[in-house]
Amino acid sequence: MNLNAEQTAAAHYTGPARHLLILAGAGTGKTRTIIGRILYLIRSGVPAERLLMLTFTRRAAKEMLARLNHEVGGVSEKITAGTFHHFCLQVMRRIPKAFGVEDRNVIDRDDAESLIQLLRGELLKKGEKKDFPKGAALLNTISYAKNFCLALPDYLNRFTEYDETTMERIIQIATQYEQRKTERHYLDYDDILHLFVQGLENNDKLRERIAGLYQHILVDEMQDTNPLQWRILAALSSTQSDSGAQLFCVGDDAQSIYAFRGADFRNVHEFESRVHNSTTLKLQENYRSTQEILDIANWLLKQSPLQYDKELHAHRGRGLKPRLIDFESKFDEADWIATDLQQRHDNGARWSEHMVLVRSGWAAKTLEGALIDRQIPYKFVGGTSLLEAAHVKDLLSLCRAALSAYDELAWIRYLKCWPKIGDATAAKVVQGLLQLQPADNPLDALADLLPRRDDVRQGIAVIQQYRGEPHTALKMGTEHLTKALSQRYDRWESRAADLRLLASLAHRYKDLLGFVEAYTLDPVSNSEAEQSEQEDTLTLITVHSAKGTEAPVCYCLGVQPGVYPHLRSLGDKDAEEEERRVLYVALTRAQNELIITRAGDDNRTLFHGGSFVHAQGSPYFLEYLPGPLVEYEHHGYGQAMAGGSVLDELLDFD
Repeated sequence: MNLNAEQTAAAHYTGPARHLLILAGAGTGKTRTIIGRILYLIRSGVPAERLLMLTFTRRAAKEMLARLNHEVGGVSEKITAGTFHHFCLQVMRRIPKAFGVEDRNVIDRDDAESLIQLLRGELLKKGEKKDFPKGAALLNTISYAKNFCLALPDYLNRFTEYDETTMERIIQIATQYEQRKTERHYLDYDDILHLFVQGLENNDKLRERIAGLYQHILVDEMQDTNPLQWRILAALSSTQSDSGAQLFCVGDDAQSIYAFRGADFRNVHEFESRVHNSTTLKLQENYRSTQEILDIANWLLKQSPLQYDKELHAHRGRGLKPRLIDFESKFDEADWIATDLQQRHDNGARWSEHMVLVRSGWAAKTLEGALIDRQIPYKFVGGTSLLEAAHVKDLLSLCRAALSAYDELAWIRYLKCWPKIGDATAAKVVQGLLQLQPADNPLDALADLLPRRDDVRQGIAVIQQYRGEPHTALKMGTEHLTKALSQRYDRWESRAADLRLLASLAHRYKDLLGFVEAYTLDPVSNSEAEQSEQEDTLTLITVHSAKGTEAPVCYCLGVQPGVYPHLRSLGDKDAEEEERRVLYVALTRAQNELIITRAGDDNRTLFHGGSFVHAQGSPYFLEYLPGPLVEYEHHGYGQAMAGGSVLDELLDFD
């Protein structure tokens, strides 16, 4: 393999230290370096079967083994490689009695969530269920506590804001969950690591036997390891002595952005103080980006009170300076990005050469509207697309039902939004509506089909009243459905914001039918599941899903106060610093062009002649960004509205 000087120093290391941390900056070839190290060890006489390679995804392990097979052939098949979970389960299946898992079966995330939801239903009284966390949230809480190596009560007190009664109920459900798993002989994903650690730490003979199987342990994405995974590595490598396997850990403390699910930043940042007889080598030659893009990323890290102690330099040399563009509103911001994408595509660029990075799924919603309007094909990675969200579909089903008594699917969905209307009742109503004549009034039919349900009829009536004012229709429809939907969905305030955004998008349309046709009957296919990697589509992605990705042109959307760092992190130094790393990951995805946008219409910010001042005086990462690092632009107010069309000349046709 062709390795540069830094990669060679790491891959061929023979110095005095037993354990190595390779501090690999973004785009510096960490995977190549791990593969180079394995090749060096094999060619130095280390048996391939004495190598253990741990990754965070099956795909990463598979790709590395394929590249190793290309270099050394069938020898690579003797290497033990896979995720932490895969490795631990392999070991426990060989000697199940030693870990107490002789007759236990592994259940996946969906099964675990179903079990939690079942217990939730059994243990909560009817009046408690409305505002109590759903199964997915409960499972995450239990999982994070285990991965943090904290007792659940301690985790709840430190990391959540639940009241005491809710905490007691969660602990009760978690206790029942563990008991039910034992009774049913189940293992969930977290049990695999948890029981493995317990087995190693409680049985020195077992630990020594397993640790003795390997001479070298190579770990990819070390910054993503959690306390439980750290204990596995410590047990197998004897980090406080000179026995056990030697560690070769590759990671980047500046890309540690998963604390919310247990990743411990200190596993990389404090590696040498934690691991006896260890040293750190750096990879700083970046092969992804041009120097101008790296300059702004390097500057961001230098502003930190922490010592990240790295400075990326571009193998490719110099290129275009990043652009920083201010907009008066998020609608202007979305319109400009969509227009810029369209122009680039018209000039011969592929959609797939572009990536838009957002802080959260919610931050993408306005841009989604602009992309759909222009029929720009995209896939959304890391969240639920606006038009795929169940509550959005519910509101649109109301609109469609009001527009047509014969839209069977819309009527069924709308009717089932309401309490005490199930499949049978909905089917009966729909059959009655399908028998109506064109001159019949659906509202009259509903009075007969659903007596004493004025709430259902009022929803249809209000939409019909405002069908020529789509914005008002959607606003009124949202208000009408709020009581019913808020009982069906958790985090209702966030979901209600989605519906308000939908109403804002409707400003562009002259009537409700035009809006519905654009957004539901003939939408751009935007589900990631419907896209293949070969299709030419724009990638819209959350930063937390963007690790390992890259694109020639990257737009970082919404890089404004209250977002970087996020408001919820303020006052927590560790959380604020992780927010800096989130922005660093976003900036370093760009290969050739980096476009940073921000909008001033958020109620947390004030706009003053090209600079942002946070209303609460809170920190903002780009507040003191040196002017020479970017090309600055300011686009004034002026949201594009639906204008006249030559087709309007047909309106007077009789």
